Amino acid sequence: MKYIKSFSIVILMLCVSCKHEMRPIEYGKDNCEQCRMTVMDPQFGAGMLTAKGKVLAFDAGECLVRYVKTKNVDSKDQVFVSDYLKPGTLIDATSAFYLHGENIQSPMGGNLASFSDLASAKAAQDVLGGEILKWKELIGEQK
Repeated sequence: MKYIKSFSIVILMLCVSCKHEMRPIEYGKDNCEQCRMTVMDPQFGAGMLTAKGKVLAFDAGECLVRYVKTKNVDSKDQVFVSDYLKPGTLIDATSAFYLHGENIQSPMGGNLASFSDLASAKAAQDVLGGEILKWKELIGEQK
């Protein structure tokens, strides 16, 4: 009986300790799930936390967009992009604002930068030009 209680406690501790959360991208070490290149630039990196707890890294927002458009992504998967103004800081991709334009030099040539708020995206647009978009527009859904 004593062993059953001990075993139950160990199992309970293992279940409680399994947290599903996005870890920081390891720039220079992680490889992009889409293009297989090493993720290098903290201004453009992106990530995904699957419903099963697996963390995926992406070289840039455009790689994440391509992955979401071509793979069977679960609606419970969480997607993240780097805030252009705070390199290495991951923000929720579904609520971010995106600036798309030829003056943005993202790693995979998608000319895409991510911002945590509309005011930041508009300020960057004043300098860099381009078009402001939302996540659903990037992945081809309605506005």
